[in-house]
Amino acid sequence: MTASLLHRLETTVLVDHYSFDLLDDGGPQEAVPDFGDPSRWLFTGRNAITVVSQDGSPHPARVTVELWSAAPDPTPGGVRAEVRLDSGDLEVNPLVDPDAGWIDLGGPGVYEVEAYQPEDGHYVFRIWNPAGGPP
Repeated sequence: MTASLLHRLETTVLVDHYSFDLLDDGGPQEAVPDFGDPSRWLFTGRNAITVVSQDGSPHPARVTVELWSAAPDPTPGGVRAEVRLDSGDLEVNPLVDPDAGWIDLGGPGVYEVEAYQPEDGHYVFRIWNPAGGPP
């Protein structure tokens, strides 16, 4: 199956206390970031994707969240992980623009995510259902 981009959300997030999150409010959020390991910056768990920044001062960052129909070709330097979402509605937190913060992925389920930074201060998340259809 050829992967195609289904939906894209672009917004700005406030990186505060070294981190920001993509959250599903459908249940408890259980990602556990390790702030002491500078080699890792992406952490996932139930209802949460957490990004850890090495810059501890509050600062804005661009965030792009993409929903794909299937696994896209890997991005050089991308980090892949799995996340379980209880509702499938993913919101970016904390937002600079409160009106542009969530994306409907199509329902509850287990999703794959690839995250990468095409440039400093910009994070891209490509998300898909590994079964290739609705979760």
